[in-house]
Amino acid sequence: MGRMHDAPLISPENKDSAADVVAKLPKVSLFEPINSTAATPEELTATIRERYEALAADGVVYAELHLDPAAIGLDAAAVVEAAGAARIPSLDSRLVLAGTAPEAAVPDDAPVVGYNLPQDEAGAAADFRAAYLPTQIHVGEDFAEVERAAQAGVNRLIHPVNMIDDFTANIEGIVPGKASGYIRDRHIPLVFTPLEEAEELTDHPLPLLQQLGFTCTISSGETTLTKQFLALSETFGYGLEEFFDLTVKAVENSFADQELRQHLLETVILPAYEELSDPELAGPDTEESLADAAEETTD
Repeated sequence: MGRMHDAPLISPENKDSAADVVAKLPKVSLFEPINSTAATPEELTATIRERYEALAADGVVYAELHLDPAAIGLDAAAVVEAAGAARIPSLDSRLVLAGTAPEAAVPDDAPVVGYNLPQDEAGAAADFRAAYLPTQIHVGEDFAEVERAAQAGVNRLIHPVNMIDDFTANIEGIVPGKASGYIRDRHIPLVFTPLEEAEELTDHPLPLLQQLGFTCTISSGETTLTKQFLALSETFGYGLEEFFDLTVKAVENSFADQELRQHLLETVILPAYEELSDPELAGPDTEESLADAAEETTD
């Protein structure tokens, strides 16, 4: 999916933004797994509500929660009901369930927007596609898993740090291979949680993938999106324009319907960034505070 909006012209005074500015930015997370073995639906509701409140406190305005009913120990209908009871007004949330077949027990009006396939079950995407349901899959260290997912028509790839294994280099620079080029050219989104995916963030392929035109998004993983953004700023020099691009890519490639995506972009995300394009709203030079905050991500 191509970009639906151009980035606002960020004021020069706001290009190096303080940590508190980054914390307040509206954010979108497509990968929020709940690793719970709740004994009861009430306990699961409490766990999910705690996650929702933490996300909202971090400025997340839309999140897709990933739930595995089998791992949790409850049937899909109970998991969906527990998640529904946990919703809070300040966060627009949707559910992505784990499975290899569409869950018939889930009500049609449930906020289930997609399914997460097991790592070795990319071929199951066809059944979901027949039911008009999007899918995503985690890919491991073997690039063959990425190829199988692309061939099977999986809609989104999680943790594809091995994408660079398909690249070659020539006198013109780095060139994607046949499979990775297919993924790039069709804008199949790649979801990363950089702080958990590389021993040294400097080794993460995110900047290279973005430079080559891949559709990349960032999710919070085991920390917060604010800390992910600040770490990218400290390591790669990312600023508000890069954060805007990552956020727009995330909302455009969410499993939500077009109306909600457009609403979030036009009424929440764009206005927040447009405020930072006004020189009168610019803050002081805060490179030092940004660096200090980024250091906290390693604490």
